Amino acid sequence: MKTVLALLSMAAAAAAQDFKFENKPDNLKAYLVAIQGRIESDAKTAAAMTRALVCDEARLKKAIRDDAAKDMVDKLLAGFKPMLEAPDDKVAPAFKVPADRSECTVHGATTEEIARYEKDSVAYKEFPGGAQKLAASLLRAGVTFYEVEFCKPGEDAGTKYHLFFWDGEKWAMLGAAWRALPK
Repeated sequence: MKTVLALLSMAAAAAAQDFKFENKPDNLKAYLVAIQGRIESDAKTAAAMTRALVCDEARLKKAIRDDAAKDMVDKLLAGFKPMLEAPDDKVAPAFKVPADRSECTVHGATTEEIARYEKDSVAYKEFPGGAQKLAASLLRAGVTFYEVEFCKPGEDAGTKYHLFFWDGEKWAMLGAAWRALPK
């Protein structure tokens, strides 16, 4: 099993290697838009680019606190596993949005801003409540997280993808990781 995951990880890295990663919100936007452009025409590349966002333990630890419980780390990593193991035709459309949602916006906030969730702040307006709970209990201080949103032109609400962060080399995604929190 580890060999298959390692091969998938290498394929994802190879697909993403043509993209020049930079720690800038516009770069994250360009990456998600690039995936969108390949979903229908090149599912294998779209899937590999999507998988390149999946955290392994080293990348995950750049987003969560050092004192995170081992069982929580394991639970988060287990949540990423289906994305790594699913066939390309199931992974490729993970970021598919309706064609009329052509406007892409990136909203960023630090762990501290998300945890405070101050009324009318970017965190309050753009991040789901679950992200606030995650920031207060598990996310690493000082990290900036991003929501990526695809909307119809002129509208300010659409399809959102959650908790992207810069891992020091490229973009990674936690997604709806708050679902792993104890209830």
